[in-house]
Amino acid sequence: RCAKRAGVGKDTCSQRKYYRADKVESQVWELVSDIMKDPEQLRDDLERMIEQEGEGLYGDPEQEAKVWTEKLAEVERMRSGYQNLAAKGLMTFDELGEKLQGLEETRRTAERELEVLRSRRERIEELERDKEILLKSYTSMAPEALDSLLPEERHQVYQMLRLKVVAHVDSTLEVSGVFTGGNLSKSETGYPSPSRRAPGRSPLRCPCAGPRR
Repeated sequence: RCAKRAGVGKDTCSQRKYYRADKVESQVWELVSDIMKDPEQLRDDLERMIEQEGEGLYGDPEQEAKVWTEKLAEVERMRSGYQNLAAKGLMTFDELGEKLQGLEETRRTAERELEVLRSRRERIEELERDKEILLKSYTSMAPEALDSLLPEERHQVYQMLRLKVVAHVDSTLEVSGVFTGGNLSKSETGYPSPSRRAPGRSPLRCPCAGPRR
């Protein structure tokens, strides 16, 4: 259910439907296990996701990190130089404050860019590790063994697949992750049944701005 609607009030979200988590999860797992039984397609999807993540690294990431690291060192040298000039009376304190403010902005920019590079590298490394685990440990299982995974083991698979399920107001549940996605369309019984759809990136989440469930 939508946590925002439940916590703030019904007027905050148009999603009125409540879903039985156990029934939805069983249908999600049916779709996911079907994906896991096609290791070649899963490998292609995982490699595509890693490639998409790496596209944000323009040029050589190591060289880019070196440039920003050198920029930080330059900021410290210039800060020290300006302070020496002010101490000798060759620069007013107002001028010093203006110069230091500009250096502080440069420092924040450099640190922000370095953090972006570091986070992106970590995400790519994590995707690479998860790809190897999924392909070696799970897709090699016999279908009956895969279907008998414990809930905590399924949860681990969901995490490695970056699984998301979004509940739309038309009762369609959209599944996405680091695989060719799918959606769970409302069946005659009122609960979803799996069907495949167009490729998507990347458990139950309302499309409103409320917290994830």
